[in-house]
Amino acid sequence: MQRRLTAAFAFVLLCIVFLLIRIAVVNASKGNKYAKQVLSQQTYSSRTIPARRGEIVDANGIVMARSERRYNVVLDCYAINQDEDYVEPTIRAVSKEFGVDEDKVRKIITSDATKDSRYQVLVQKVTKDQKDTFEAYKAGKDLEETEKSGGKSDKVLQAEKDERADIQGVWFEEVYQRTYPFGTLAANVVGFSNDIGDGVTGIENYYNKTLTGTDGRQFGYLDSSSGVEQSTIEPDNGKTVQMTLNMNIQQAVQDQIDAFDKEYGTEDSDGKGAKNVGVIVMDPNSGSILAMASNHEYDLSDPYGDYTQEEIKKMGNDAYVEALNKSWENFCVSQSYEPGSVVKPITVASALEEGVVHDGDHFYCGGSLFITDTKINCDNIYGHGDETLEYAIVNSCNVALMEVGAKLGVKNFIRYEKAFGFGSQTGIDLPNENAGVIYNENTMHEVELATCSFGQGFTVNMVQEAAAFSAAINGGYYYQPHVVGAILNADGTTSSTVEPLVLRQPVSQEVSRYIRRYIQTAVEQGTGKKSRVPGYLTGGKTGTAEKIDPETGKRAKGKYLVSFIGAAPIDDPKVVIYVVIDEPNVEEQADSSYPQTLFRKIATQVFPYMGIYPTEPVTDQLLQELGITKDETVENEIKSATFQCFGADRKLYNDAAVNAKGEVVDSSGNVIDGVTVNRDAGTVTDAKGNVIEVDLSALKSKSDSQLPADNPDIASPPEEQQDDKKSDSTWSGAEVSDQAREQAGDVTIAGAGGN
Repeated sequence: MQRRLTAAFAFVLLCIVFLLIRIAVVNASKGNKYAKQVLSQQTYSSRTIPARRGEIVDANGIVMARSERRYNVVLDCYAINQDEDYVEPTIRAVSKEFGVDEDKVRKIITSDATKDSRYQVLVQKVTKDQKDTFEAYKAGKDLEETEKSGGKSDKVLQAEKDERADIQGVWFEEVYQRTYPFGTLAANVVGFSNDIGDGVTGIENYYNKTLTGTDGRQFGYLDSSSGVEQSTIEPDNGKTVQMTLNMNIQQAVQDQIDAFDKEYGTEDSDGKGAKNVGVIVMDPNSGSILAMASNHEYDLSDPYGDYTQEEIKKMGNDAYVEALNKSWENFCVSQSYEPGSVVKPITVASALEEGVVHDGDHFYCGGSLFITDTKINCDNIYGHGDETLEYAIVNSCNVALMEVGAKLGVKNFIRYEKAFGFGSQTGIDLPNENAGVIYNENTMHEVELATCSFGQGFTVNMVQEAAAFSAAINGGYYYQPHVVGAILNADGTTSSTVEPLVLRQPVSQEVSRYIRRYIQTAVEQGTGKKSRVPGYLTGGKTGTAEKIDPETGKRAKGKYLVSFIGAAPIDDPKVVIYVVIDEPNVEEQADSSYPQTLFRKIATQVFPYMGIYPTEPVTDQLLQELGITKDETVENEIKSATFQCFGADRKLYNDAAVNAKGEVVDSSGNVIDGVTVNRDAGTVTDAKGNVIEVDLSALKSKSDSQLPADNPDIASPPEEQQDDKKSDSTWSGAEVSDQAREQAGDVTIAGAGGN
């Protein structure tokens, strides 16, 4: 008997030892996995702490895109169904506070498919106020006040308290919602992100990795004494992207584009004054884009538009996606076109640099020129007669430019095209850049060389032309165009900066001085007279390009893209403004006065804001020639630097400024009540008593063109890029700021190689 007991005891002891060993092995190898499975069934299981997506701000720190904290209302159906008394009070509460139909809530809680679920999102992205209101309701805060006032009997109050106590299984998941405070302003540049935080267009897309942070995590676990412990890994929020764009300049540009649409738009043209209008404002001495806009901006808060499900179904998915992509397209970056005569200064600069022409050389224009057996007209079919190289630009003479192109020759012409950035992406830090197309040495012959010399026969995008023109007039330095100036950490400190990056020097400073003189004369005496800005010395060049009919592949009679590119002050350029109007909604499209006028109106607002003040007298004759009054000159547009302030209406104004009369106004010129100015102290006091330092230095006073002839026989540009190798100029923006700092200031010679 004793032997049997000893054997049984030994067996039991052996089993216990075996189990202990097994438990130890399992705990070592899979303990964490099983612990998480257990914890996942508890209210203290692990949860994700979402990272906040970085902000996008303008050059002055004005927030253009931010992520605001919101909450998803989540139902724990399993917890609610633990007691049938919980179901109806919970349904009534969430229905009352969040406006959800009771039947919908009941179905989620009680249906077989979801009744055991611990995670059912009922309402997405409610505000903190909504969350707090629900929690106050659940806690019976309102009943406490009612009890004090004696408004209800004790029995009724107790019944309501009991019902509130039965509200169970409702919790709030922290999320972020992307908001765009300025709607359509700079929409094509800022871009937007989707519901899962991925950038779709613009900077949101290009800098998606920089803007996206890393989510944190909170774990709940049982310690050795079965107590609940919390371990938290904090999220790493995304970085802030600071643009080079200045929203005050951007607003001025968009206001003038809107005014153009309003003046020339019709119901048939969907209210647009032209098929496309694009404007770029650039610092020629750094490549920084200060403004970029078109007449196809969209609301970043509602990028998908007003398409109904029925309309989408009728269109089909492919057509719907195509329509969306078209509406989101950035004309200034993603569309290429034949530039016309705005490239004539670049052709002349190339020839001067190569030494095949010289300042003072003469040319004769008889109105047309035969290139092999092709007759190509000048814009003046009667001819300009004898003219110097300078007046070839002043008169925008095709014949003289064709002769200049012939002197350069095919090989050199193509070499300088590439040196000025044509035919390859500029590498601007925005998605979907169109590189345009140019000929190569095998496909460019006499006729192609002739037409390309005055801007027809190859295509460019707006950034390419603005950067090339800047290089021609800034001393010859080609800067990397960019829209982002710095990357900031979440705490506001600088992570990296984008320094001006000189990629090459296509022409010398001497040649650049010649070009500045030529285009100044073009504005004062030539085709650019309508662009004159009273009080300023400016220079610029018009462009009028005949378009291609996509159906026939030939020149479309009456269809033109007109443009103007100009700089100021012309003796030391600080800003370049490029205006393109594609098929203006007018009877005679081949009229460059439209972009010239738009240039002048934008410049009138932008110059004083940038600290560029009038230096020249404004005569009545000039005003008469321009068809404007003195009220439309810069003197009446001068404002201080912008600032934020509260008005008497308790509204926060992000774009306030002090005008020449000493009034505080918004971007539209409306006076903001309740704000006072102390000029002597350089301060403004807003309606809430905040004293704001403001730069008031700007208020301390300052010292018919002929329509071109058609050229229906001019060949269209090559259909594809005809180059020997793929461009490697794509730039990754601020991500390469260290490299930019190393190369800034280093100048490398690119080598020696219309209307």
